Amino acid sequence: MKNHFSFLLATCTVGMAFTIMCTGPLWAESAPVFDVDNNAIQQAENNDASPQEEYPMPPPPQGQGQEGTFVPMQPEVMNEPPPRERRETYRESGGAGSSARIDVLQNQVQTLRGQVEHLQRLLEDVQNQQAAIMVELEKRNAQPVIATTSTTIAPNGVASKNVVVKPTETAVVAKTTDLSHQPDVAEEQQIYQTAYNLIKAKKYNDAVNVLQNMLKKYPSGQFASNAHYWLGELYGLLGKNDQALSEFSTVVKSYPDSPRLSDAQLKIGLIYAADLKWADAKAAFKKVINRYPGTTSSRLASEQLKQIKQAGH
Repeated sequence: MKNHFSFLLATCTVGMAFTIMCTGPLWAESAPVFDVDNNAIQQAENNDASPQEEYPMPPPPQGQGQEGTFVPMQPEVMNEPPPRERRETYRESGGAGSSARIDVLQNQVQTLRGQVEHLQRLLEDVQNQQAAIMVELEKRNAQPVIATTSTTIAPNGVASKNVVVKPTETAVVAKTTDLSHQPDVAEEQQIYQTAYNLIKAKKYNDAVNVLQNMLKKYPSGQFASNAHYWLGELYGLLGKNDQALSEFSTVVKSYPDSPRLSDAQLKIGLIYAADLKWADAKAAFKKVINRYPGTTSSRLASEQLKQIKQAGH
């Protein structure tokens, strides 16, 4: 029995030794426990420590306020300078040439405007003179008259007015006058009176036709010089300056005894001035002043010369 007990004791001792040998490593180290929170934090730290080159983080949104609130992005607005600064910038950047051309054009416009104003004054003077002449003509033709064939020349070389006889008086005819021509004189006067009535009615084209026909029929008649003068006036009213100049020149050259001589010379100067022929205009006005001093035409010519000088011509 003692042997049996020894055998059991030995068996137990061996079993215990075996058990200790098997379970020893388990007691030496505790089992690992997985912590989700700690693992996530550690992984985030590792990610922050390592650079992410393949997938970079997007930039933070713009427009964050001071307290971190999101503010919508505003469209970018270009700050444009005011018009005056834009013009100055344009000139500095190469627009100086255009500005200079504009200044030149403005100066030319000012010059042309001054010339137009001067011509308007001349036109007003011509119109005033024509109105005065029309009034004078109306006075003269209030009663039809017959001009005599005699004409006297004043000592100063200015032709005096023709002596006229009213119809109620007896006309004095020189003995050398051919009585067979008297009906022609009466007819010429009648045609001239018809032209005057047309002028007074402002039927200028009809008056021109009547005077032209009268000159064809009576080229050397007693009313020929007056007919040429009034043709010049009518052409001027119709804007035909070249024809008007021709008629006034005819009076000056072909009828030195005409009472309209100084007026015709003045009108020549006015036509030259209207056509901007300043040298010819000044020469014509000086002729009026020198040849017919003391007359209304001479005074008007002096005024025209002053205006031309003031205009710088």
